[in-house]
Amino acid sequence: MTIHAIHEGKAPEAAETPKTIMEDEFLNLQDIVSVKRETAERSLKQVLSEMEELIREKKWEDAVAMFHPADEKLPELAAHGLLVPVREKIGFILGQVKRFDEAIRELGLAIEAAPDNFLLHSSLAYAAYNSLYAAKNREIFLSGKIRDERIKLAHRHFEIAQILRPEGVTNFYREGMLFKQLEDKPEKALPLFEAAVANWDKLDPAGKEARHQERKNFIKALFQLAGTLLKVNRAKEALQALKRCLAEDEQSCHISLLFKYYALGKVNFHLGQFGPARDALLFAIQCREAGPKDFIFELLARTYLALENPAKAMEIIQKVPEKRRRPYYRWTEADVYCAVGDLQGAKNVLAGSLAHDARSKHKTLIKLAKIEYLLRNFQASRQHALEAGRFFHEKWGNVYGDGLFWQALNAFQLNEREAALNLARELKELIPYYPKLDRLLQKLEQEELPI
Repeated sequence: MTIHAIHEGKAPEAAETPKTIMEDEFLNLQDIVSVKRETAERSLKQVLSEMEELIREKKWEDAVAMFHPADEKLPELAAHGLLVPVREKIGFILGQVKRFDEAIRELGLAIEAAPDNFLLHSSLAYAAYNSLYAAKNREIFLSGKIRDERIKLAHRHFEIAQILRPEGVTNFYREGMLFKQLEDKPEKALPLFEAAVANWDKLDPAGKEARHQERKNFIKALFQLAGTLLKVNRAKEALQALKRCLAEDEQSCHISLLFKYYALGKVNFHLGQFGPARDALLFAIQCREAGPKDFIFELLARTYLALENPAKAMEIIQKVPEKRRRPYYRWTEADVYCAVGDLQGAKNVLAGSLAHDARSKHKTLIKLAKIEYLLRNFQASRQHALEAGRFFHEKWGNVYGDGLFWQALNAFQLNEREAALNLARELKELIPYYPKLDRLLQKLEQEELPI
C-alpha cells in the first residue's frame, strides 16, 4: 500500500503470517504490537496506587468493593496476565475483613501464575495463620477436618517461604507461633524461634537497617523463645533469652512491660527464685496498661505461698472480683485457704467453680478429692476422683492418672484391697513413675492391710 493510501485512511492489507512463527507463553505476535500491553501496564500502576492509598487509610470495605473479584473488576489486566500483584494486595485486604477463604483463593491463584514468588507464599501462609487465630478468638468458625487442613496449608506455605528466603525472620517466627500457640507443640516451635533469632543476629548493621521492619518479629521471637524454653523445662536458658528480650526491647517496647515482667516473674518462680519473682510480678501489676491482670495476681499469690506468707497470699488473691475468677484462679485461691487452715473455705471455692468449668473440671475434682482425704472422708474423696476420671475420659478420650491414684488410695483406706490393687496396677502400666505409687503398691502387696 502507498503512503498516499495510508494518509487517506485506508486500512493496510493484511500480510500473510509466516507459517514458521513460534508463539509460546513467553512471547506472541501481539506482544510485539505493544500498545494495548503498555496501556494495561499503566492501568496496573494506577490500580496498585489506588489500592495502596485505601490500605493506608484502612478503607477495607471500599477496597473490596472496587477490586474484588479481580477477574471481573479488572478484565483488561486479566487479559494481559497482570493480576498477580493485585491478587496479592486483595488477599491482604480480604484478610482484614475476616474473609479468609476468599483471601486464600486469591493468593492461591496468584501462586499458580508465579509459583516461585516469596511474597505470595508468605502472604498465603499468613492468611491461613490469621484465620486460625480468628477461629481461636471465636471471630470465625473452623473445626475438625477443615481446621486441620488449614493448619497444613499454613505450614506448607511457611516452609516454601523459608526455602525461598532462608535468611528471613518473620516466617520462622510465625510458624513457631503456629506450633506453640495453635497446636501446643512447643518442641516443634523451639527450633523455629531459634532460627528467627539467629537469622537476625547474622545480619550486619547495614542488613539490619535494610530489614528494619523485621526487627519487631525478632523481638517477639526472643520473647516466645523464652516462653517455649520454659515450657520444655529449660528455665535457665529461658531466663537468659528473656533478659536479652528486655534489653533489646527497652527503647522500642514492641512487647508490653506488663507481659515482659510477668514472664520474668514466671521464669524466676520456676527456678525457685521467689524473691525476684515477687519483685517482677509487683512491677508488672504497677504497669498502667489496659486489660485483665488476674493471671499476675494468681502467680503472685502462689509466690507468696512459696515465701511462706499465706496471709499476704490471701490479700493478693482477693484483688480480683469473685465473679471474674476463672477456674485456674480458683485452684490457687483454694490452696491459699488450705494454707491458712480453712479447708471448708477451700471446699466452698472449688465446689462453686465446678459449674463454670467446661474444660478442666477434672483438676478441680482432684483438689476436692485431696481435701476430703485430709478430712478422712474417703468415700467422698473416692467419688470426686471417680468423677474426675470420667470427665477426663469423656472430654479427652484418655485415662486420667490422678483419677486412678486417688481412687486407689481411697479404696486402700476403705480396706477394699482388691479394688485398690487393680487400680494401682492399671496406673503403674500407664504411668510407671507416678509419685508415691510404688509406696502405695508396697502397702497393698503386703498380706495384711493396716487398720
